[in-house]
Amino acid sequence: MNEAFLYLARRPDGSRSSGVLRADSWNTAATELVERGLTIVFLDRHQSVHAILRPNDRFRATPEKSRRAFYRALGTLLTAGCSFSRSLRLCIARSDSPALRDALIGTLARVESGRSLSEALAGMPREFPPNDVALIRAGEQMGSLDGALIRLANRMEKTSELRSRISGAIAYPMWVFLASIVIMIGLAITTLPSITSLLKELGARPSGLLAIVIAVSGALSRPGNRIVLLMGAVTLAIAGAMLQTWPALRGVREGAFLRLPLLGKVIADRCAGEFFSVCSELLHAGVGIVESIALAANAAGSSVLQRTAKLWIEKIEAGETWSASMSDGPLVDAMTKTMIELGEETGSLPTLLGAVGMHRLSEAEARLRLLTSFLEPLAMLAIGGMVAVFVSGVLIPIYNAIGGIR
Repeated sequence: MNEAFLYLARRPDGSRSSGVLRADSWNTAATELVERGLTIVFLDRHQSVHAILRPNDRFRATPEKSRRAFYRALGTLLTAGCSFSRSLRLCIARSDSPALRDALIGTLARVESGRSLSEALAGMPREFPPNDVALIRAGEQMGSLDGALIRLANRMEKTSELRSRISGAIAYPMWVFLASIVIMIGLAITTLPSITSLLKELGARPSGLLAIVIAVSGALSRPGNRIVLLMGAVTLAIAGAMLQTWPALRGVREGAFLRLPLLGKVIADRCAGEFFSVCSELLHAGVGIVESIALAANAAGSSVLQRTAKLWIEKIEAGETWSASMSDGPLVDAMTKTMIELGEETGSLPTLLGAVGMHRLSEAEARLRLLTSFLEPLAMLAIGGMVAVFVSGVLIPIYNAIGGIR
């Protein structure tokens, strides 16, 4: 049953297009708009004016876990000899993500109308990234769609496992640091008024961290200063959003992080590891070198790597080898360049790229563990130092005041 969808989109020349479109699902409507050459700004069921103001779950990306489960289930069913339509219907029935289920319903309709799976998925870039679609397209062309889906699921699982280990390595010191801040704030809120009144009665002046806390608390008690603080927080939030969204500022931020002594190497290894791992899978599936580099760079999510990949592609298209177009930097070290050169000479570039990707991801995890091993004692020392300074700011003035009374 067709439904009415209200849409707002941009044409290639930048002008706006809006109206009502009838389709059987949200993703079918989105695909039709994409095929018209439009960039979707807003798309929702045409129910009421409140639909424009309501957050739309369809603009949220499908969870990677659900997408990985779909690839593995579909590949396993096809390997077992189940027909494609039945396999896809079973995946739809067992999907735990509403957004993915809706996307697969639209996919099934487009496949049954005569399109290939890669063509059906290409119209939904938020649910199915371009590098996934390229791997599926290569599997279709080579006649091994089931194998391509299972390899894609395995690669996503390995990458997710390494990401989880990296996140787990940094979680403990971060929680310790946040807990210390909460404890200090709670201590200041509950004891600061009593301490301040006691020091006034004794005629003592606070010192150290206590004096700073009292001064800040007094300044924040004034309405004008609160407004200034609020404006400053809003300005910082806007600046942070600009650093995240504006391509030029995002590149500057990433470049600054890459130049940091130890953390920069962790970031570089993670980005390079994901890039070379995805590139290896694409080359194994039969995707061309230029398309593999472009798709893998987009999958890594680094603007610095994307700019570097464009330079590599330009030099490769000009006739150079990939290794010759590389220059040493945080993303490409001497070992990586040597392995790629060796792969080009022996014809085993996909295999060596996979080894390089896993090695760089493992290096990122090891360096992060080393970094967190330093952060944990430093966090404890910082907490102890703050408590010591705070307590000394209370005890020393009281001791001096009592000594003056005697």
